[in-house]
Amino acid sequence: MSEIIAKIESWGGTLTEKQVQKSAENLRMRGILSIDLSEKVNGVSIKKYKMKSIKLAIPEVAQLKDISDNPDVKPLIEELDRSKKTRKKGLKTFDYYVADVIFRTKGQVQGFVPDTEGVVRHYRNGEAVIFHSYHMRNWFRANLPLVNRASSVIGDIKFTETEVTLEGDCVVIEKYVTNIDSGFHSSHGTGGRGSRKIECLPEGSTLKTSFAIPRDLIEPGKFGNVLGIFGKFGSGFGGGAKLSTGRLVPEEVTIVTEKLFSED
Repeated sequence: MSEIIAKIESWGGTLTEKQVQKSAENLRMRGILSIDLSEKVNGVSIKKYKMKSIKLAIPEVAQLKDISDNPDVKPLIEELDRSKKTRKKGLKTFDYYVADVIFRTKGQVQGFVPDTEGVVRHYRNGEAVIFHSYHMRNWFRANLPLVNRASSVIGDIKFTETEVTLEGDCVVIEKYVTNIDSGFHSSHGTGGRGSRKIECLPEGSTLKTSFAIPRDLIEPGKFGNVLGIFGKFGSGFGGGAKLSTGRLVPEEVTIVTEKLFSED
């Protein structure tokens, strides 16, 4: 008993002998400890506790929570809980690789934001058309199930802004839209039917961007194939993606960094 108390104190905790006795009885009732009465002093048996199963090196965190409700032991339990979760999830951040990708546009890649005249245009940095990191993220998220990956893992993939090289001038098309299917909603959830002028990239324009991908999510050698599947079978790219014919066809995929971070 004194050894247990000493060990708890070395962790910064404080337990009384009565608390340790109660904790030991709790563990005995769970089949973890057993009572040893083999040692005697002056003919009287001394109650000792020993491990009942040699297969159990240390109780599970849930079992340790039964040992004591003393707040001084709480930091130890929280640390064991954190370590257990870390072992289950793994350290994915140490196995990222970086890929540079050049896409070529196919179909009508539509704009996102209306200008003062109501034409839905692309985002620009000065005169240059750009796509923000979340545009590529949204496209990726929608298509991940095509390659047996849950959309929820999108947070593990990192994106950058996309540079655009136009193959000619942007064109403005006129489309019939409804608030239900196209995303143009009225305040009452009805109406909104009519035509909308939308700016589209000229077909054949190139988009250059970079990705940082966990190796255990998509292997480097398969990344180009994944993008090809997205381009052929996935949802459209650009504004109004549900109705858009705009697609991205991967033209060049280069693995520029096999390991983003290394301890070496």
